Amino acid sequence: MAAGSSRFGHIARIMLLAFTLAWISLALWNCAKPLPPGTHVASQTSRVSESDVDFWNELAPRQAAAAVGELAAIDHAEQLIVLDRSPLDVELAQHLLARKHARPNIKIVLVTDPAHEAFGGTPAQLLAELEQSGIIVSRVRLSRLRDSNPLYSGLWRLLLGWWSDPFDEPQDRVTLATRLRMQNGKADQRQLTVADDGSGGWTAVMAPAGPAAGLTLRGSVARAMIASELKIAAWSTDDDRLPAGPPLEGRGVGAIDVRFLTEGAIAAVLLDDIRAAGNGDEISIAVDDLADRRLIAALLGAAARGVRVQVLLRANRMPNSSVAGELTRGGGRVDVRRLSGAAGSHLKLLLVRHRADSWLNLGSANFTRRNLDDLNLEAGVELRMPARAAPSRAAAAYFARLWAGAEAADFAQASPAEYWRYRWAEATGLSSF
Repeated sequence: MAAGSSRFGHIARIMLLAFTLAWISLALWNCAKPLPPGTHVASQTSRVSESDVDFWNELAPRQAAAAVGELAAIDHAEQLIVLDRSPLDVELAQHLLARKHARPNIKIVLVTDPAHEAFGGTPAQLLAELEQSGIIVSRVRLSRLRDSNPLYSGLWRLLLGWWSDPFDEPQDRVTLATRLRMQNGKADQRQLTVADDGSGGWTAVMAPAGPAAGLTLRGSVARAMIASELKIAAWSTDDDRLPAGPPLEGRGVGAIDVRFLTEGAIAAVLLDDIRAAGNGDEISIAVDDLADRRLIAALLGAAARGVRVQVLLRANRMPNSSVAGELTRGGGRVDVRRLSGAAGSHLKLLLVRHRADSWLNLGSANFTRRNLDDLNLEAGVELRMPARAAPSRAAAAYFARLWAGAEAADFAQASPAEYWRYRWAEATGLSSF
């Protein structure tokens, strides 16, 4: 009996060791595996004129809201429409269907997050209607992305991932497999629409902040957006109807430099812009969540150099309360205020006023590790332009109005325990931000 028990214990230890090694191996591999095509994009710089860029926002009634810019782009397209939208609202879907009916030969590609409707995904019935009309719907295979929550995701991949496929699960009810898969924290959060303008040009609409704010761009930067989106569609679907993207163009002419950025490339540009700011410059940030350690260090460094730094954050205990305390500690080196209500909802904006120039970053990525470390699909654009340019003045005026209406920095001061819980959550991915 003793020998049998010893043998069983030895086998159990070997199995436990093998299981642990498999778990750790999967976790490590999926933190560092090669990125799929179309991700971590920093396009070549395109030069455009002021008339080719519109910065619109909720506080400027003369200008269109997000949907208007997208709907106009869709309604004028003759050859190709590419969208990355999660979720897709009914009005936008109706315009896609109407355009496909009016122009049967037009190619329309929708890239979207396969999230269950109960978790904020597009209703399956709506996607089926689009597919039946001839529109190509590419539900992103998020498992090909690196894992933001490796401790959990490594275990999930080992035990559950091989039978938990969002493409095979029922959409009329939430299953246990659905709930467990959503804990991986993966998402396609790019929010953009690109379409030809019917006369040889291209229009791109970046609407990451929904009705709050966005950009409409005309010019060759749209071609870089299409190229990235079609690559994502290609590894997410086997549909052989995917079109070829338009050829990339040269630099162009104008006073504004534009770059299309995705995933980790967004972080690199944000850091470059903050670190380049010097004494007398201004940095303005409005974002839902700020937690990335590199950005926090860069902002504190900028403030120490004499840069005026203003940060608008949503009120939540983790991470923003802890980060606000860190930024304002020691004499208020950084000025922090709290966004409340619907104003600036889902805004992710950085504006640097550097001497006579202005650098604007607007995109879908929160300033957190999950959003800036090549772990989710994110998109944004960087504009470098004279401070007197219309888009720069519009963005500065919008931020100033948000700032004036924001509450003073009365974030609850986080305790040391809360601060270190935030640090642990940010480092490990065991967080909701």
